[in-house]
Amino acid sequence: MSTFRPGQGTEGKKMWFPKLTGTSQLTLRDVARELARQSTLSESDVYAVIYGLVELIPDKLKDGYTIKLNDLGTFRLHARVTTADSPDQVTVRNIKELRLSFKPDNTLKKELQNAKIKKEKE
Repeated sequence: MSTFRPGQGTEGKKMWFPKLTGTSQLTLRDVARELARQSTLSESDVYAVIYGLVELIPDKLKDGYTIKLNDLGTFRLHARVTTADSPDQVTVRNIKELRLSFKPDNTLKKELQNAKIKKEKE
């Protein structure tokens, strides 16, 4: 069995593949500014609501809720656990790690399926 690295074929021939760009980031402030331009709300009002959501989501997840934001997606906590031989032996120590998952809503998925793809200059 031969091994090869990305960009290198099985016979050592250089291979080319598409790569998504997206190394630029938008901050919370950038998003608030953009949403404010598209609405009648001020940037600070939009920022406050988004920031409130950022604080609310972890609190509600820790309280055991699943957070479904229609058209965006669902946030949920999962746990890596160890088993016990009886219900009496199950404690918080059986939880080894909490993981956050996000499942995009079908509306969001459909929007991304319509993404325009173009070749960038090298």
